[in-house]
Amino acid sequence: MEDPTNVIEAVDSSSLPSKDANIKISSSKCNMNNYLNVLGFVLGLVTSYLGGILGWFGGKSNVELNNQYQTLVTPSPVYFQYAWGLIFISEGFFAIAQCLPKYRDTPMVQKSIGCAYFLASSAQVAWTITFGYELMIVAFVSMLLLCITLLFILYRQWTVVIDEMKKVNTAIRLGDIDESEADYSLTAPPPKPSYWLLRFPFAVHAGWISICTPLMISVLLVSLQCDESIELWAAVICLPLLFGVCMGLLLREEPGAPSYVYPLTVAFGCIGICWELYAPSQVILARHDESSISLMKNLSGFCGVCLIVVVVSRFTVLFMRDQMVKFKKKDDDIVEETMDEDEIEAYYVAA
Repeated sequence: MEDPTNVIEAVDSSSLPSKDANIKISSSKCNMNNYLNVLGFVLGLVTSYLGGILGWFGGKSNVELNNQYQTLVTPSPVYFQYAWGLIFISEGFFAIAQCLPKYRDTPMVQKSIGCAYFLASSAQVAWTITFGYELMIVAFVSMLLLCITLLFILYRQWTVVIDEMKKVNTAIRLGDIDESEADYSLTAPPPKPSYWLLRFPFAVHAGWISICTPLMISVLLVSLQCDESIELWAAVICLPLLFGVCMGLLLREEPGAPSYVYPLTVAFGCIGICWELYAPSQVILARHDESSISLMKNLSGFCGVCLIVVVVSRFTVLFMRDQMVKFKKKDDDIVEETMDEDEIEAYYVAA
C-alpha cells in the first residue's frame, strides 16, 4: 500500500483538519442521503427475497431462471448464495453505520456515495422484477445501469481517499497537526472499521455485478435464440476484459492502491463458472460442443486462479516493503536521538 505521507499537495488551508479533527464526533442529524441509503437497502433486500427466492415476479425464482437460461458463464448456484449473502449482510451494516454520528456526514458517505447507492438499489429492483417476468432486454439494461452505478461509487470513494490523504498530509507539513495525531481512518485499508463498513460492501457488490453483467449478456443471447457461437465469443471477450481491469487495479501504484476486494470477488465468480462447467448441465451439453465447454472452463479457471495468485503476491510484497520502511524509519529515529548534529550528517553521508 502506498505510504500516505508521500501524498503532499497544496490545498485550501480552511479545509485542513484541526488537531481535534480526529476525535471530533459529528452532531449533525441524518440528511436525505442517509435516509435514501436505508430505503435503498430495504427495497433491494425485500425485492430480492420476494422475487429472487420466492419467485413473486413472474412466478419463477432466480435459481429456476438461471437453470432455464443456462450459459457458459453461469456460476454454480452455491456461489450465488454466498455472494448475495455477503453483499446484503455487509450492506446492512453499511446502512446502519452511515446513520451513526461518527460516519453520517463524512465525505465517504456524503460525497462518494451520496444518493448513488439508492440509484443502484433502484436498478437492482428493476432488474429483479424484469428478470422475473423474463423481459430480458429491459433486465439487461437494468443490470448494466447497476454495474455502472456501483463502479461510479468505487471511483468516487477512491477520489475521496486521495483528497483526504492530501488534506491530512498537508496539515502535517504545515505543522497544524502532529504526525501522531493524523487521522487516516477514512483512507486506511483494513483493519480499520470504516473500511469494512463504508467501502468493503460496494467493492464486493461491484465485483459480483461485474461477473453478472457478462452473464446477463449471455442470458439475453440465449433468450433471443442466437447462434451458440455468438454466445461463446461474447463470453471469450468479456472474461479477459474483466481480468484485465482487475490486473490494472492490482498493479497500479497510485495512492490508495491496490484494490484487493473487487479482484477477489471477480476471481470468486470465475472459479464458480469453472466449477459449474466441470459437470455441465444437459442444457449446456445440448447447446455447446465439448471444445467450447472446455475452452470456457479453462479460461475461467485461469482467470480466477491467476487473480488470486496476483492478489496474494502483491499483498505480500507490499506488506514486506511497508514493514521495512517502518523499520528503517524507527532506526533513523534512534540514530537521531543518540547522535549529535555532526554525527548524524556523517551517518547519512555514509549511508
